[in-house]
Amino acid sequence: MEDRREVLAAKRWPVERITEYLRQFGTIKGVNFIPSYCYGYIEIWQNYREQAIRRELDYAVRIGINSVRIFMSTAQWQVRREESFANLDRFLDECKARGISVMMTLAPGTCIKKGYMMQRENPFIINFRPNMHDASWRFEGTDREAWRDNREEIKAFGREIMTRYKTDDRIAFWDLCNECPEVRREMLADLFEVGREVDPIQPLTACWEAHDISDVITFHCYRNPHNNDPTFPTADERRNFWEELDYALSFGRPALCTECMARTIGNELEGFLPVYQEHKIGFYVWSLVEGSAQYRYPWHWPEGSPEPRRWFHSLLYPDGTPYDESEMKLIKDFHYEL
Repeated sequence: MEDRREVLAAKRWPVERITEYLRQFGTIKGVNFIPSYCYGYIEIWQNYREQAIRRELDYAVRIGINSVRIFMSTAQWQVRREESFANLDRFLDECKARGISVMMTLAPGTCIKKGYMMQRENPFIINFRPNMHDASWRFEGTDREAWRDNREEIKAFGREIMTRYKTDDRIAFWDLCNECPEVRREMLADLFEVGREVDPIQPLTACWEAHDISDVITFHCYRNPHNNDPTFPTADERRNFWEELDYALSFGRPALCTECMARTIGNELEGFLPVYQEHKIGFYVWSLVEGSAQYRYPWHWPEGSPEPRRWFHSLLYPDGTPYDESEMKLIKDFHYEL
């Protein structure tokens, strides 16, 4: 496995190339884009509501957001391939028309387990639960371990989507796996091998288990920069804020924080944006508009409990009103030059 990683590391873009590539996008100010009507971050491709998406992308431009991070799963490719690609093309056109760059993130571990009938009319089901951040949705027929029996399909999914858009300037980055756990390192290496074979015009990256083989370093950090012992548990127990930052920068490559902002536990824009500006790190906060996925609630929030004093995620109310007006100036003033 380590020999394999060394080969992949040798195929990274030179630092000069990735730095020059990033300059065309200027200061990256992004959001993980989940339309407010969606119950989860991969629902969009089989529930595409054009007017709502246009309205919320317009909100993004208005407040100074110039990049979005989106997700597509292996399960969507397995079950609703052409519909998903058609809606993705519509979305990419909307972003390009507004000057918004796109980071295309794969969710390869979300796949259909073997033996399941994939020809269902609507594999997306919702069992709504109040106060549950992102826990009200799932794909029928998937489970957390389905990736083990689907590695060839996962590679085929990665190959098809990257080949389809390999010269498409509507996509700026390939994020080949969202938060890959250590147990899936070989699956992630599969996708990087496929990506190097396809050789797209866009750089390859993935957080957590791919810093050593990525063109641009991407990391997630929901920690409080001023308190390394938060009173509320986070999903990422790996490193504190400064350890995560130092680790990302230790590779000597440009870096992007592709998930951040968790107000309830102290990960506020006013705390981390000055640090990212100093180190020339672009950002993608989690969620633009609050809605059905209930991102205002933290992970592990007790079901039925009152809303937290400060929203966990999301920048705007559904009508486009800022949740915190002071954050709009922080976004507007955020700037760096590579």
